[in-house]
Amino acid sequence: MKSERGAFFDNAVVSGPDQKAFEEKVYAEAQAKRWPRVAEGTGKFEGQVAIVTGAAGGQGEMEAKMIAQQGAKVYMADIEEEGLKRVEAAIGADGGEAVAFPMDVADEDAWQALVKKVLDESGRLDVLVNNAGMCQNGTVLTETRESLTRIMDVDCWGVYNGMHYCAPAIIEAGGGTIVNTCSYQGTHFGPGSFIGYAMAKAAVMGMTRAAATDLGTYGIRVNAVSPGLVLSGMTMPRGQNRAGLVDASSMKRYALPEEIASVVLFLASDDSSFINGEFIAADGGATTYLHLATADKK
Repeated sequence: MKSERGAFFDNAVVSGPDQKAFEEKVYAEAQAKRWPRVAEGTGKFEGQVAIVTGAAGGQGEMEAKMIAQQGAKVYMADIEEEGLKRVEAAIGADGGEAVAFPMDVADEDAWQALVKKVLDESGRLDVLVNNAGMCQNGTVLTETRESLTRIMDVDCWGVYNGMHYCAPAIIEAGGGTIVNTCSYQGTHFGPGSFIGYAMAKAAVMGMTRAAATDLGTYGIRVNAVSPGLVLSGMTMPRGQNRAGLVDASSMKRYALPEEIASVVLFLASDDSSFINGEFIAADGGATTYLHLATADKK
């Protein structure tokens, strides 16, 4: 895999009569490689192929549906086969195209099988959304390396596996996007005892920026969304912790899955064509609120 720089990535200084020719060359290369990736009057992802993990429910379901609505063929990965089939049917009924692929994101063999299926059936891969994740209660006093193995395998290594096995295919397609799912608890720890979750999400933040640096010149942008408390099956069972987590948001409410999915849609599309290695906090102001609350106590 060779990074093709060309004038689009050229840092040479030009001036005078050469300036206009240089600008025209840059724009021509940009349009050929990246802008616009979508024909006028079509969806944002028309003709593209996407993988969305954790798509059997919640924000992952909405991400898959919204990307499919914008023209992409979506391969959906999740350990919940029944949920995947339900979402696959719903997307099909809405006129979209989706393929359910039950798998564990911690399984490297499964990732290789998924990418092979995508390329064999569709011939390309443009977008990866690493949404699959889990959460578990526990503190530094109660958790052990063994007890943290599963959450790190899913929330940390699951994301890395996706980027590692999908990036070569996205490069072959001429570039594309990767969107990871982080959390404000990776940097601003709020109410609750979720040290394993915080560890994993902090790692995802680091690898997002590292991957953005690694893959940028190959035409792949890597960004992340950092949700707050989302109205979904993963957050609802937390019982008494829910009140504290809602209070940690300046808006004092849950996010709807659609509200997170819309940010993912932005980061995955060319609407964010010059954003790379960044995190968008879609947390109802939780990071700002927690920062100010901490400052007030000092």
